[in-house]
Amino acid sequence: MGPSAPASSDSWSFNESDAILTITLHGDFDEAQAKGLDLALRERMTRITPGVLAVVFDLNALQRCSVEGRAMLAELQRYLGEVARRTAYVTNRPLFRGVALWICHSAPDANARAFPSADAATGWLAASEGRGELLQRSASTWLDRARALVFAKEAST
Repeated sequence: MGPSAPASSDSWSFNESDAILTITLHGDFDEAQAKGLDLALRERMTRITPGVLAVVFDLNALQRCSVEGRAMLAELQRYLGEVARRTAYVTNRPLFRGVALWICHSAPDANARAFPSADAATGWLAASEGRGELLQRSASTWLDRARALVFAKEAST
């Protein structure tokens, strides 16, 4: 087996605790940086049981993200959709929040979302309810409301 991929570079770093892997992107993030991140993250994820680890991308220290870097992040998110429990993109900066939303949409991954703060992301990551379960519960609530309205209307006539 070849040498192990690094846990950081000039544009990204890893920090893992409590089943959450935080990837901080900082400075300029381009195609070369994205390729290094892709290699290191895929190597790290091969050592983890699929569906156990949540991933947080902290974009608050990012200065620039090239079009190629964004495309590679979307490709990486497609991969994470298969192996990570959930993925959160955190930034309070509108430009990079747009990038995060584009990545989540382009992947597409129902278990990837963009958040304005780490607290909001942490709350979502801690929820045991999966995206499908949440949608099902919401749909059930709306159906119950609709039934109540129909029955109330029928009872009044």
